[in-house]
Amino acid sequence: MKPFGFASVIVAALLACARHAAADAPTALYNKTVVLTWTEHRVQRADSGEVHESTTVSNFAIYISTAGRLFSEFTRRNPRSGRSNSSLQGPDGATTTSGMGASARSTRFEGRQLISDSKMRSGARRILVEFDGGFTGCALMVIYGKEGGAPQYHRAMDGRMYHILSTDVISPRCQIKAGNAFADN
Repeated sequence: MKPFGFASVIVAALLACARHAAADAPTALYNKTVVLTWTEHRVQRADSGEVHESTTVSNFAIYISTAGRLFSEFTRRNPRSGRSNSSLQGPDGATTTSGMGASARSTRFEGRQLISDSKMRSGARRILVEFDGGFTGCALMVIYGKEGGAPQYHRAMDGRMYHILSTDVISPRCQIKAGNAFADN
């Protein structure tokens, strides 16, 4: 009987968490897609010592279902090299990635903010969306951070490891669109 009782407690806790996660999404955004775009200019040093500059175009779409569940697709592409990566994430947090340098992320609502965090080998990226009071407009910030003063270190789309020396985020844009942007995919 004890294993069944313990399992019941675990299931009840998971269901409560699932209800809480759905409740976190503002109802004003149900059945809408938040579309984020920006370009990054990055200077990074390979383990071999070579310094490279690159430009990456990022597109991140988050659909909030009629039940308040989050579905997302994040794509990044280097227009010069043609390399790209992408990740798809469902409401359970399961992530499917393709291409080098793609990473898992955690996406959630906190009040009038949508926050998505991705960990690098060392350091992290935070995508922060701030909504207006009626959830009809939004602003995007993309922030890179270090861990305890350690340099940011990650695997790039070419498969090599790099220390990030600088990242400039250019033209961050945020749009809210009615409906499911993934319905036709």
